[in-house]
Amino acid sequence: MRCSTRVFFRNGSAFHEIKLPELPSPQLPSKAATESDKKTNRRVEAIDWLKTGELVLETQIQNDAWGRAASKITIGFDQENEATIRNVEQQKMSIVDYFLLLPADLFEGPPSVWLRHAQTGGHIYLCEAEAREKNIDEKNGYMSCGGDGAQSSFDVALFRHRDGRPLLALCHAGEPEVEEENSVYSYLSFFELGADGKMHEVEHPMLPKAVRGNSEFVLPRQGRTILVRSPKSKKVLHKFTWNGEQFQEES
Repeated sequence: MRCSTRVFFRNGSAFHEIKLPELPSPQLPSKAATESDKKTNRRVEAIDWLKTGELVLETQIQNDAWGRAASKITIGFDQENEATIRNVEQQKMSIVDYFLLLPADLFEGPPSVWLRHAQTGGHIYLCEAEAREKNIDEKNGYMSCGGDGAQSSFDVALFRHRDGRPLLALCHAGEPEVEEENSVYSYLSFFELGADGKMHEVEHPMLPKAVRGNSEFVLPRQGRTILVRSPKSKKVLHKFTWNGEQFQEES
């Protein structure tokens, strides 16, 4: 499947389409299938208009079997509205990539479906969607996704070992039918990258002490500290901070 972006400029009372230059594909990982694979999706999406008048596009190739490859392309326009490529930046592995490598049966549908749900805020059309940064913050390693009647809401945070290996924390609510603002995120699990290039659940306890069942976990939008608090009073009961090797409780 291919999703593309078209650009139009206004000329009086009419709009005319600007022909975009041929966009380079992002570099695929070594384990990836070819772009011609029927299960591979290619998407080109506008993500920002810069104050300079340049347009930033994200081109992405994605396959549930191996993840995704993505790059940001900056397009400039001259006085005649001719479009040229100003810059191409291959995106590094981020929380989005590791999220796509989670087990396929972890959610009600493959992770790619819920990535799109988070990107659009659950809206059908991108023009209705909220700012991407509200739900997906690749810079700080945080994702938040609302659920539906079958899938509970969940948050994801990316931590890293000192050698750079990823550690993904997944926190989700237990009742899909509960409205988002009333959800209690009471389930927490961790995942690490395996030799097969997929994320696998960590079987041993990651927190330094057992947390009683009637608690709520809050993953960090910034920083490396997980909060444990009372679901009703919201009083913070524990703070666990990642130091690159393990979580330590703060006094």
